Amino acid sequence: MSSNGISTGWNGNQPIGLGELAGTSISALACAATAVARVQTEIDVLWRHSMHIENDGLSERLVEVSKALQRAARLLDEERAIG
Repeated sequence: MSSNGISTGWNGNQPIGLGELAGTSISALACAATAVARVQTEIDVLWRHSMHIENDGLSERLVEVSKALQRAARLLDEERAIG
C-alpha cells in the first residue's frame, strides 16, 4: 500500500482509480484496455522466466491466462457492452 492509502500492484503501479474516469463508458473501456495490456506484458515476462527455468506447469497456466487476457483485449477493442 502506498503512503497515501491507495493499494498498489505487486510492481508498485497504482491501479486506475474510478475517480480518474470522470465520465464516459468509452473512457472506462480505454482504461480497462490499458490495464489489460499492462497485465499482459507482465504475464509475458513471467512466461519467459518460466520457460527459462523449465517449469512446464507454470508455463501452461500462464499461457491460459494470456489467452484470456487476449480475449478480453479483443472484446474491449470491439467496444462491446459489458454484462
